[in-house]
Amino acid sequence: MNPDVPAPPRRRRILPALVCAALCFASAVGFQVGADRARAADHGSSVLYLPNEHLLRHATAGLNTVIADILWLHCIQYIAIENREARNFTWLETMVLTTVRLDPHFKDAFRYGAMFLSALKADAEASTRLLCIGIPDNPRAWELSYELGMNYLMNRRNEPDARRYAAYYLGMSASTGLASEFVATVAARLQGESNLDSVEEDMWRNMLESPDKVLRELAERKLQEMQIREILPVLNQAAAEYHKLTGHWPETLDDLKRVKIVDKDPPDPLGGHYFFGPDGKALNTTLLDNEKKLQQGVLEQVVRDYQDKHDRWPDTLDALVKEGLLKAIPANPYPGQAWKYDPAAGTVE
Repeated sequence: MNPDVPAPPRRRRILPALVCAALCFASAVGFQVGADRARAADHGSSVLYLPNEHLLRHATAGLNTVIADILWLHCIQYIAIENREARNFTWLETMVLTTVRLDPHFKDAFRYGAMFLSALKADAEASTRLLCIGIPDNPRAWELSYELGMNYLMNRRNEPDARRYAAYYLGMSASTGLASEFVATVAARLQGESNLDSVEEDMWRNMLESPDKVLRELAERKLQEMQIREILPVLNQAAAEYHKLTGHWPETLDDLKRVKIVDKDPPDPLGGHYFFGPDGKALNTTLLDNEKKLQQGVLEQVVRDYQDKHDRWPDTLDALVKEGLLKAIPANPYPGQAWKYDPAAGTVE
């Protein structure tokens, strides 16, 4: 090449290949349309104008990701048409799988394809299969493991170990350090239910390496909360020993210290304190305050939903249950305490 002659722009070099790929794709679509129309005439059914996957691979001219983009747009168009007509979505899984096989790093196709499969086709198993294909090739895509966790939590909740699987995949999402605080909070609660403490601890320790300062601070606090939760079973055993010795349950740590069952107050790195409920169960104000804040937030949001629907605040919190917005009013986590609701302002305290 003459060094005095500038090299052609990159766009000019790839343009012929792009045009070729597009023409091949169009030819493949046209071929498949004809075949599908013939089958439709024979069987009287509506079929999808989807190019054969093997034909597509030969038609990409090395531009798999470009053709994947085009096919994804074709998939969205199919969804829009089917949503207005039969709503069977017969070919949805095939379309999405063909797209992601052309581009295994097409994160949005994995995520939204899975959402469409579960929400429109009501096929939670197909949604699960798609996400399980996508996660190994996209380990930092927190959205995929999040969707898989929520799929188990919402769409497969009646299956054995569904909440355990949800806890695992939501924890995987949170451990990327890129997911929101909401994902991490839900993951921790589910892991606590499923006794996945080691998974939860690994999740928070990985998040300590996150480039996001807010997520690092969240991880540090959650690890401190785990330390508190580890102390509660020890105090429960001490309370049982106290009950065996005295015939009644302790109310404070001072009761245990008086009979020499413990010699000092256990630590709370977040400034709360430990006490015992009427049934002798060990409690901690830091954890209870967290739970109370969470439940209060749920109630306040549902109260706002009621106001948006009726243009007025509910007269009582029980109205939220009668309206079907809640199955039941969540209990105040503090023993013996109830929510205070002001119907004039729609506030919960």
